[in-house]
Amino acid sequence: MKKKNTATVTRSSPRAPTLPGTGKRAERQIQAAYSLEPALRVLLGKTIEFLLSAGELPEHIAFELAEQAGRVSGREPPLSAKDVQHVEGVYRRFADICGINHDWRREPAYTNGDGDPLPLTHDSLRGLVSKRVPRKKISALIRWMIDNGIVRKTDRGKLALTGERTVILERDVARKFLLDRVATLVPQLLRSELRNATAQDPYSRDVNRDARVFCLPEKYVPLWRQVIRERAGMFMEGVDNWLEDHTHRDDPGPVCEVSVHCYTHTGDSRSSKGSKTDVHRVKRGRLTNRTSRK
Repeated sequence: MKKKNTATVTRSSPRAPTLPGTGKRAERQIQAAYSLEPALRVLLGKTIEFLLSAGELPEHIAFELAEQAGRVSGREPPLSAKDVQHVEGVYRRFADICGINHDWRREPAYTNGDGDPLPLTHDSLRGLVSKRVPRKKISALIRWMIDNGIVRKTDRGKLALTGERTVILERDVARKFLLDRVATLVPQLLRSELRNATAQDPYSRDVNRDARVFCLPEKYVPLWRQVIRERAGMFMEGVDNWLEDHTHRDDPGPVCEVSVHCYTHTGDSRSSKGSKTDVHRVKRGRLTNRTSRK
């Protein structure tokens, strides 16, 4: 996201930007059509709420929205190649680290008889990292892994892997990585949604399913998170192994990126008394249907 030095800019009270090349009548028509799409307002509004919660300044967001309005009205590309390359580079680095973590825990040359990752010499680690990244990036990537707690130095001068099979960044690091991660994953979700909505062959669609209830007692939320961590961990490990066994950078045919993302959502606390859905009535209805079928 572009940022402007707000100290050198005088701003009047916030107002909706006037689209260039449009009169008041055209603007009213645009506003009338816009008002018919509450989902659009919710999507944009929630995005702005997220950016504010992530620490972006209101002035920066307002400036970017005004610039984007000009691009949209002028039919210009909304993204710059430089910004896209930066975000993709940050996320690709994290993907490479996850892949190195995977190799270190799986390949016999880097594990002991129990399958645990061995401490490695600096040269051995460079050899492991070289399987994922070009030579010119190896030193910087190893430094980043050490500085951010992915790898630690042992008393014997070797380098040991920390954490579990899933790479979890420390809080401060994760917060710095937040916007780059979201800027990568959210467009992937939107692209999948659009692709699924327009695909004629249902078997060519990407998987997009959810399991959801609206009235889970909050006392069960910790148990819910524990259950999902265990089951998602087993599922993702199997998927990760399958993908690693089938990926080939030098394949003579075309290649593409594929991924699976698991996340849970916990809504805000609220009273269940105001819910319009009678859970017990639904359960009784299901039981009655089963009995009638018998």
